[in-house]
Amino acid sequence: MKNLFLIILLCPILVSCSNKKTVSPPVSLTWEMGKNGIEPGCFESTFYIKNTGKEVLTDNWSIYYTQISVPPPPAQENAPVIIKQISASYNQIIPTEYFQPLAPGETFTFTYRQKGSIVRETGAPQGAYIVITDKNGKEQKPQNVPLETLPFDREYQYKRPGKDYPYADGTYMYNQNASFNKEVELELTDIFPSVKLLEKRTGTSCFTSDVNLKWEPAFENEAALLKENLSSDFECTVSDTGKTIIELNRLTNEKEEYPEEYYELAVQDNRFVLSAHSTHGIFNACQTLLNMLGNAPQLPATFTNMQIIDQPDTDYRGLMLDVARNFTKKENVLKLIDYLASYKINVLHLHLTDDEAWRIEIPGLEELTEVASRRGHTTNELDCLYPAYAWGCDASDTASLANGYYSRNDFIEILKYAQKRHIKVIPEVDVPGHSRAAIKAMNARYKKYIDTDKAKAEEFLLTDFADTSKYVSAQHYTDNVVNVAMPSTYRFVDKVIDEFDKMYRDAGLDLTVFHIGGDEVARGAWTGSGICHSLMQEKGMTEIRELKDYFLEQVIPMLSKRNIQPAGWEEVAMKPDNTANEHFKNSNILSYCWNTVPEWKGDEVPYTLANAGYPVILCNVTNLYMDMAYCNHQQENGLNWGGYVDEYNSFDMLPYDIYSSVKKTLKGEPVDTHTASKLKTPLKNEAHIQVKGIQGQLWAETIRSFGQVEYYLFPKMFGLIERAWNIQPAWSSQKDNRAYEAAKQKYNAQIAFHELPRLAKKGANFRVAAPGIILQDGLLYTNTTIPNAIVRYTTDGSEPTENSTRWTTPVACDAKQIKAKAFYLGKSSITILLNND
Repeated sequence: MKNLFLIILLCPILVSCSNKKTVSPPVSLTWEMGKNGIEPGCFESTFYIKNTGKEVLTDNWSIYYTQISVPPPPAQENAPVIIKQISASYNQIIPTEYFQPLAPGETFTFTYRQKGSIVRETGAPQGAYIVITDKNGKEQKPQNVPLETLPFDREYQYKRPGKDYPYADGTYMYNQNASFNKEVELELTDIFPSVKLLEKRTGTSCFTSDVNLKWEPAFENEAALLKENLSSDFECTVSDTGKTIIELNRLTNEKEEYPEEYYELAVQDNRFVLSAHSTHGIFNACQTLLNMLGNAPQLPATFTNMQIIDQPDTDYRGLMLDVARNFTKKENVLKLIDYLASYKINVLHLHLTDDEAWRIEIPGLEELTEVASRRGHTTNELDCLYPAYAWGCDASDTASLANGYYSRNDFIEILKYAQKRHIKVIPEVDVPGHSRAAIKAMNARYKKYIDTDKAKAEEFLLTDFADTSKYVSAQHYTDNVVNVAMPSTYRFVDKVIDEFDKMYRDAGLDLTVFHIGGDEVARGAWTGSGICHSLMQEKGMTEIRELKDYFLEQVIPMLSKRNIQPAGWEEVAMKPDNTANEHFKNSNILSYCWNTVPEWKGDEVPYTLANAGYPVILCNVTNLYMDMAYCNHQQENGLNWGGYVDEYNSFDMLPYDIYSSVKKTLKGEPVDTHTASKLKTPLKNEAHIQVKGIQGQLWAETIRSFGQVEYYLFPKMFGLIERAWNIQPAWSSQKDNRAYEAAKQKYNAQIAFHELPRLAKKGANFRVAAPGIILQDGLLYTNTTIPNAIVRYTTDGSEPTENSTRWTTPVACDAKQIKAKAFYLGKSSITILLNND
């Protein structure tokens, strides 16, 4: 890279007298994205630092900020500042001897180049703060700094040179939306997930707001929840004299064995009879009834008399929520559980620990939450961890999603709340990689006790201080792998498992599955550890990678003795060459398989593991990673390392044909789904039973609020909800696309007319699909996947608002640039651009 630091002083330089004390001034920052591909493999950007104080800013300051997955620029000769990477996404701007004093009102500008590219505003720096050092070299109290990101409004800012995934401009969106141009008739019974069998009968029944609810004693919990939902969502009055009768009955046919979640729902003569042999079945029937009622414009609602017979195809229908990178508070977890339960999702997998934080109280290991549940300014990480993913310097800020954890009582409350709604909570503690938070917390414990109690200091230590290993993890950490040769590591893991087991027992539950992560152990870890090499020699190991197997060999028995099934990401059960690790074949490890990107040659792993006898949960990044951006647009939050994922990608998920589940490559090129499976490892017929279920993943690097959690999930999650219940849709066996297109049309209509209005009534956030815009024969056309949405547009370069011109019919237009947004149910889409060059 060539030197490219540009210094601009917008006012005359004012240099303070050497004997005049400089007061720490506040500053403001602005960041502007430059050009992607400014030179091969690099992009350019600019920081503007404005002195907003009353004193001259000299060279006694540092500005800190976070930025996702972008390596810092190399130091430049004679540069006025350098940018230093402290840890992964955490960076420091440091003035050099060439920095000129900055007077009040002046702005210092520097432009720099970095490897990689950024195409969305999500990738901009965040969480800036400044630290002033006094004349004695002592740091003053950090101050958060306003940081504005200028809009990405120039093409070179949001596009990369060369072949890339198509940009979501007006023409692209118009073509995407065009396939949803048919009217679809919906009924009250069209719900997610769709029912297996619905038999209509003659006559109708009326559901009024005056309800008589009857139930058998075994269903008291389900009856109480149903009553609560009827009252809160539909303003129903439940009494013994109600006109509409709901019965919760137990199926007692001794000649027939019913699946655990099987239920029946009969509607006849204003009676709604819900029957099942289990509480879970009755709960499912209640959700079906509530969702059908939610499809009605109002009560009273008229239903065709009917008989529904339904059950899920999978016992595991899950969502993983990452609360480590950025925290989700308990009350919002409970809200999420309500959402999941209403759609019959029955597993909540909580990713509780990672490099960036530890989010669960473990009695006896207080440092895990005292230190590792908080992020803020620190020079040694003895009181808190370094900042990551925005939020600034204040580790005591309880409003920040950087900080927080679940107390033991909080977690027990979550478990009980979920259990009442028939949701299993699976905890994940990620080891041996992704463990930086735990490592730093145990280092702090070591420092606290080493001078007074050496045994206590070393009891749960996770790092070998003599280890000289050099490695960089996938998220750019160099110190996030526990040392697997230390007995204290296993004391730590056993202690944590034991405390989780106690929490479940105190909640009246069994801990049946414990997720140990096991993914992304960086190459190079343990290579510089003398005690690791001694262990290898003692055990006859010849490869460093065998140390990970050794680690698992120690941990799995800790779980087995407690009757807990071990679970982990696919790396736990596979070798580096993507073949099955036969070593753990008989350990009943539940393997969560995520890599389904064809270009990476790892998409055969799920079926390889299933064929080898491993039980698997399908977590396809290409279909089920909820934090992947909806589309390639600068305003769309999310990541795209695994492609783009919207509500149609999740709909496309086919558990028994994962190769045909991917419709586009990472570059946006179409995939021939009829030939995608050729030369690929097929799922053997006898291995179908090993596909235990499917799960969506919501990682939290880009989450800044619970509203954003909702935005990522809705409507993207509806494909997961449908496919987890109905694993093999009828259209999947058709050779032509007509059945698929018809099913997708109906799916889209259900989202637009049923689900989004339902979410709006609940006060939930959700994404409004973007409109398409084209110019044809001098006329402006728009379209959208939401028929009732209002499209508004501008032709003067301004952002469309609710007061902008409404498009209703093709209109003459010769503007050079058109911007459009869709408005629906009080929310709006991203801004779509059409340049008329």
